[in-house]
Amino acid sequence: MYVSLGSRHRSGRGTKTSEEIRVVEIFKHPLFNETWLDYDVGLIKLETPATHQPAKLCAADGSNNPPGTMATVIGWGMVNNATFAQTLRSVDVEIISDDECTEYLVENYYNTSLKSYESSTSSVGSTSASAEVEVDWVGPTAMCAGRGDAKDSCFGDSGGPLIVKNDVIVGIVSSGQTEECGIVPGSYTRVSEFLPYINEIVKGGSSGNATDLLGGIHYREYTE
Repeated sequence: MYVSLGSRHRSGRGTKTSEEIRVVEIFKHPLFNETWLDYDVGLIKLETPATHQPAKLCAADGSNNPPGTMATVIGWGMVNNATFAQTLRSVDVEIISDDECTEYLVENYYNTSLKSYESSTSSVGSTSASAEVEVDWVGPTAMCAGRGDAKDSCFGDSGGPLIVKNDVIVGIVSSGQTEECGIVPGSYTRVSEFLPYINEIVKGGSSGNATDLLGGIHYREYTE
């Protein structure tokens, strides 16, 4: 398995400054939940240092990304609900509060207001479908960006960065729509919540080591 850096092409080739470096270790957070995508973060250790300057990590207190901050999400995900981008694309989105994100999600998935949803789930003896569902819509390890205005990350962008001013990475594309993207806010891993874990691995820790998975990952050789 290799990582391609510095290329704007989906193939990883075609850019003179791009470089490919072999992956020697991978890590996924030990609390990662595949169903709800909680703790959705992983790290990759490269065989040699990259020459490209990486994005800066955000502040631990979240001061880089308060609600209202404009950010840019980057990736090769799906466009026009049909094809994947062949060149790197980006879109600017607004970071919103957890409460506002919850309102968007409840209104979209249950076609009702958050107030009505909360009322139905708290009603004793309620038999409504929503009463059977109690979801922590935006947990502490997640954040939202976008206002359902057709600007969003999409299927295929997962793992891509959400970056604010001065190339500071505050989020990682986590989950969202697989089609008709941009109807609801996009969901991102909140990087500030994982700085201790990131620092632990960078300093030589092994928590969540999943390098054995590399045996089942095959590198695809692209041709121009």
